[in-house]
Amino acid sequence: MKNIDYEEYNNLYKFYKKRVSLIASFRMVVFILLIFSFLMGKNNTLFNAIGVVLIVLFLLLIIVHDHYYKKLDYYQKFINVLNEYKFRINGKWKKFVDTGFEFETDMFKDLNIVGKNSLFQYLNVCKTIGGRKKLISRLSNKNISRKDIIKNQESVKELSNNPKFMVDFQVNMMIFDEKKVDLFDDIVILDNKVGSKILDVSIGTFFAILSCMCLILGLFKIISFKFFYGILIFNFLINYIYSFIYREEFENIEKVSNEYSKLLTVYKLIIVNNFSSKLLSKYKKSIEDSLHSINNLVFINDLNAFKSNILSSFIFNGLFCINVFVMFLYSRFQKLSINDVRGGIDSLENLEALISLAGLGLIRDDVCIPIIDDNIRLEFRNLKYPLLAPGECVGNDFSDNNGVNIITGSNMGGKTSFLRTIGINLILMNAGGYVCADSFSSCYFKIFTSINVDDDIDNGISTFYGELLRIKKALDYDKKNKIVLIDEIFKGTNYQDRLFGAKKVIEKLNNNYTVSFITTHDFELCDIKGDNINNYNVSEYYEGDSIKFDYKIRKGKCQSTNAKYLMKKLNIID
Repeated sequence: MKNIDYEEYNNLYKFYKKRVSLIASFRMVVFILLIFSFLMGKNNTLFNAIGVVLIVLFLLLIIVHDHYYKKLDYYQKFINVLNEYKFRINGKWKKFVDTGFEFETDMFKDLNIVGKNSLFQYLNVCKTIGGRKKLISRLSNKNISRKDIIKNQESVKELSNNPKFMVDFQVNMMIFDEKKVDLFDDIVILDNKVGSKILDVSIGTFFAILSCMCLILGLFKIISFKFFYGILIFNFLINYIYSFIYREEFENIEKVSNEYSKLLTVYKLIIVNNFSSKLLSKYKKSIEDSLHSINNLVFINDLNAFKSNILSSFIFNGLFCINVFVMFLYSRFQKLSINDVRGGIDSLENLEALISLAGLGLIRDDVCIPIIDDNIRLEFRNLKYPLLAPGECVGNDFSDNNGVNIITGSNMGGKTSFLRTIGINLILMNAGGYVCADSFSSCYFKIFTSINVDDDIDNGISTFYGELLRIKKALDYDKKNKIVLIDEIFKGTNYQDRLFGAKKVIEKLNNNYTVSFITTHDFELCDIKGDNINNYNVSEYYEGDSIKFDYKIRKGKCQSTNAKYLMKKLNIID
């Protein structure tokens, strides 16, 4: 992982692990000696004195142990995050549990964006449901301006140049590891307005002052303490009834503030960092504004906690009518601070998504930030499939303006993989992330795919008809700047109809605002003449009885086939 010394942090983890173990052992010895000293000190002043010293030492060891344990916990989590990045390098990331399968669409399926062994599974570091959704949104085929892509790129590049912050952020977010938390669900709870409590707090203030006055007058024996006891019990009963009336609201305060209090550490981490990119600075400002509001909510919950214990509830509600003031502060919070909290959570979730995208820049050397072109153009050098390790993947070059690119070639030669490689890297570009290439230049393209087309028996849709629907959607898109990726065009129908249909589709896709890639086994399509219709191919070679592929895309029509060879190899034909 770039700019992070794994061994340095691993050694720190081992150091604090030894210290924690040593202090725990020493504390146990001190405790045993403490018990012994008290047993021996019944009539011995020396042993009693030693016992007092041992008590102090034991308490100090508890404090020191807690300090070192927090350090150990931090470095253990730090190593866990680094290990997850190492898994992305060595291929073990395919065991990550969160695959995003519930977000599957036709295009996501075609390009391996979600699901098992997908781009989402590879990149995702989000702990919140909202962060996951925002990452999916960035990886979706949505319209986005050149300006917005560049803003995202600036943020992703800045984050990848600050790996310590990225790892620290994930360490602090591990507090949500037990479940995928939906912080906006809690916003909905907070948004259930309780109304103004001015009258309530006015009455509560009157009775709180009255109880305090009775206490002071009672202490100075100006009035009987009976008056104080009476108002104390009265206040407690009224506040008890009040808490019963607003039982749901008090429960919501406790639930939401407990969840949001977990954000304080990660918010403080974000605020102390200086960001130069506009988007990160905007998110930081929003989180900074939100921190004060969340602190207020935590304070409200601390007051609310007094009623959790019958003794503290009796004292504080009897004297100060705490429940009434809690509800007043909560209603005031809803009025003044909820939008700040909402903005902070939105920024936090967006930051999660950007950190997920920035990870590619930490773990791979064969990546670059794409150049966003204004013209209809796609150009790249040494473009690779990001879900394969650099040493396992063959890069390809391409440079062309609008047009139709027909790709023929041998089975297993890499035609479909080439389409997916283009599509998935364009998805990364549109998200503002890195792409796996030495260089990459493109305008924003709306992406249309027809690669993995299945039949739909329930709705009476055949494979061929499903492909027709995909292609029609691409043809009907009239907002320009589109790229169309079609694998083995019209493979679900007969030869004559396939040729006829493919020629018509190629004719319609050959315009000045579309780039298309179409793979086929029908060599006749290579003979179509016209401006901006280009032929490419993949091919095989043989070493003895073995067939080999270099997975390179070359210009021109394919001149060989390998179907008969493969059928002979499997003894299907003689």
